[in-house]
Amino acid sequence: MAPMRQGRGRAGRGGKALATVTAVMTVAVMTVGGLLATSAASARPEAGKTKVVKETVRGSFGEILTDTKGLTLYIEPSGTCTGGCLTIWPPLLMPEGTTTPGGISSGLGTAKRGARLQVTYEGKRLYTFYEDRGTSTKGEGVGGFIVAQVSD
Repeated sequence: MAPMRQGRGRAGRGGKALATVTAVMTVAVMTVGGLLATSAASARPEAGKTKVVKETVRGSFGEILTDTKGLTLYIEPSGTCTGGCLTIWPPLLMPEGTTTPGGISSGLGTAKRGARLQVTYEGKRLYTFYEDRGTSTKGEGVGGFIVAQVSD
C-alpha cells in the first residue's frame, strides 16, 4: 500500500482523520478479501472433508486402506474392539474438530467412540495394529482382524 500524504491545506486536522479512516477501511477490505479467498479455496469437491485414509497397493492384498502415514488399516468383521483390545488395535479417529472423513472416493463414514468419532469403511470401524511399522501387515488374522481391502 502506498504511503499516505498528509495535506495541510484547508483539510487541516480533518485530513489526518480522513487518512486514518481510509487506512482502517483499506485494512478491513484486505482482511475481508483474505477471508473470501480462503472460503473460495475450501469450496473444492473435497470441501469439509479431512483426509484420513488413502488407497495403497500392498503385496498379495492388492488395494488396501492405509492411514495418511501409510500404516495398514484393519477391520474386525464380527464386531467392535473395546477395553484392552484398544491397546493392541488403536482406532483410527477423526482429528478433533473435524467430522467428515476423506481421502478416497466412497465408503468412508464415522461412528461414535466416546466423545470422538472413529472412521469407518462400509460401516466397519477402522483400526491400526500396534506392531505394524512402515508397510507391514502383521495384524492380518490376529484376533479375527483382517486388512481393510478396497471393495470393487
